[in-house]
Amino acid sequence: MKPDWANQQVYECFDDFIEKSIINDDSFITNNPGIFTIDNLNACVVCFVDNPDLSNRNFDAKSKDQFSSQSEEVKEVFAHFIWLWSLSATDMTDWGKKNAVTKFLGEESKDNLTDVFLKGGIGSAGQYHKLNKPFEISYLLLLFREIKKKLLLELTTDVSEVKKILETLCLELYNNNEATTVTGDDKLKEISSKELALHHIMLHFSNPNRYEAIAAKKHKVAIVNTFYSLLDKEDTTGLWDNIDESILAIRQKLVEMLNYELSFYDVQQMWNFEDRKEDISIDMLFEYKKAMVFYGPPGTSKTHSANRLAEVLISKQYFRNKKNLKEFIQNPKYIFDSHIHHLQLHSNYNYEDFIAGLHIEEKSSVVKPGYLLRLIEKVKGDHLPHVLILDEINRVDISRLFGELFSALEYRNKRIQLSVGDLEISLPDNLYFIGTMNEIDFSLERIDFALRRRFLWQFMGFDKNILKQMIQGKNEDAGWIVSETDIDTFINRCERLNYEVSSLPELGQNYQIGHTFFAEIIDIFKTFKKIHSGKRNHFLQQPVKILWEVSIKPILQAFLGNMDNESKSEKIKSLQRGFVNG
Repeated sequence: MKPDWANQQVYECFDDFIEKSIINDDSFITNNPGIFTIDNLNACVVCFVDNPDLSNRNFDAKSKDQFSSQSEEVKEVFAHFIWLWSLSATDMTDWGKKNAVTKFLGEESKDNLTDVFLKGGIGSAGQYHKLNKPFEISYLLLLFREIKKKLLLELTTDVSEVKKILETLCLELYNNNEATTVTGDDKLKEISSKELALHHIMLHFSNPNRYEAIAAKKHKVAIVNTFYSLLDKEDTTGLWDNIDESILAIRQKLVEMLNYELSFYDVQQMWNFEDRKEDISIDMLFEYKKAMVFYGPPGTSKTHSANRLAEVLISKQYFRNKKNLKEFIQNPKYIFDSHIHHLQLHSNYNYEDFIAGLHIEEKSSVVKPGYLLRLIEKVKGDHLPHVLILDEINRVDISRLFGELFSALEYRNKRIQLSVGDLEISLPDNLYFIGTMNEIDFSLERIDFALRRRFLWQFMGFDKNILKQMIQGKNEDAGWIVSETDIDTFINRCERLNYEVSSLPELGQNYQIGHTFFAEIIDIFKTFKKIHSGKRNHFLQQPVKILWEVSIKPILQAFLGNMDNESKSEKIKSLQRGFVNG
């Protein structure tokens, strides 16, 4: 389906590109006629695919050099694939999309470009799409060269027919790569074997009613893992043979059940915890281990991640009975609120509060169950998971607080006698634990082995991708007050600052500045614009200095608290120069 939030003009633009350039050979990004020929496409493939630049320079510098000896027509044909690479992305502005082309063609080309650089798209392409840019563009080049060859033989002038060819090619290259006979281009087969966002995007453009507006295979896998019960399946056996067919079948079942179209991204909290490179997701590991700790510096979204992980776990297990799905979609907040439990730990919180303890009532001692025992009684009859989030476990004596819980975590459903009264503890299978811990306050190395082996440990450090998402979200809410180029420059400074912090012998990786601190920059700039105007009103100048003074510098001073004042001042000034001045 075409998402409601998508710029519907994107679909028209893609069809117009096929008609004007692929079928009729004319430029789509300018008014130059007759340049989109097979010969010019071959020249692009020779420059970019056959002779890749493997240096560490950025895409713009490398691509300019690769095409330096080519005609303006060849360069313009290649620029179409930079345009097509960015067409679907909502996380690029129209200015950013146009700028990506003018960086390659040169500023003098700007006045000749047509109005095909659209604000919005069909979804966020993500950082992987941008980091993988050379492979994605190579794929587009080879894919549309193959289509162009087929058109020369079939002589079709129908856009829908071209889109059918595109759909067949993408499906065969993805599901039947080595054995396929729809193409003899080994280079296209080789690059199609990589995990490419544009494979999924091209499928969606070719047939939006059949393929989801989803750029990542991991998201498709997560959706099938969550909703497979709708297909009357006990597990996912056979559903991976053609993942797009499985998702289409799931969508059709959802429509039958709900009587309306639902975008999978509208209910993303039900199936997607995070994107990570490993094959096994964190939520799958958590489902097995039932206990996890997120640890790392302040400001790295540990509590937020704990809540998200709990939501995904509950959603996935809830949907294993398809009868639950409609109820869940209508009121997920109630289900999350009733199955996610929070405890904010502090230095005065102890075993008596958490497990059990003696209390004085009417001049006599009475043994009373603590929070955990009361929670166990509440949840043990429920077939759904309950998650207890223990915030800032570094603030308590963990060994004393947990007591017999150590044994209960290892031997689920076994009744273990407590050290007070006649009470026992027995952990049901449906009770999960997530702790958060600032490692600055409490080193992981100080935690005894008994606790370590009963929990999964997930480090949460500075993440520039999360920072970009946070900044872009705030920037969009503020009316796009900051350019994409300035955002990228700022994020690079943040990344460099944390690299320098990690390299300091007095600090290290555990003292990185969390991304939530840096994300304040949009709020600062928004306020700054109201107060000042003119040349001083520049994102990378005064607002960055203000952020440094109010947020970054105080944290670093605290981190370097044990250092003598003179040495501390020198270190901070050195870090400041790179961050503020660039």
